[in-house]
Amino acid sequence: MLNRLTAKDGDGCYAVAGGDIEKALQKLGVFEDAYEDLMNSQEQIPRELAALRAQGKEKTVWYRETMARKLINNGIAAFFERHGLKG
Repeated sequence: MLNRLTAKDGDGCYAVAGGDIEKALQKLGVFEDAYEDLMNSQEQIPRELAALRAQGKEKTVWYRETMARKLINNGIAAFFERHGLKG
């Protein structure tokens, strides 16, 4: 279960629960780093796939695993976007 550091009020705005702003900022920073890593990976994967295609390696495990990472990352990014979180 998630240990929330924020609470949503009746207007849909968030506030730090319990006043521990340092912990809330740390957690936000970790999330931002993870989201940035996800988006950077999404930019890099097409280049990796293109390089593998240029080498005729579309049938390799590495190509298929890279394609799977792309699809998984797309799903995670779509989930965040549905919740209003977009770079």
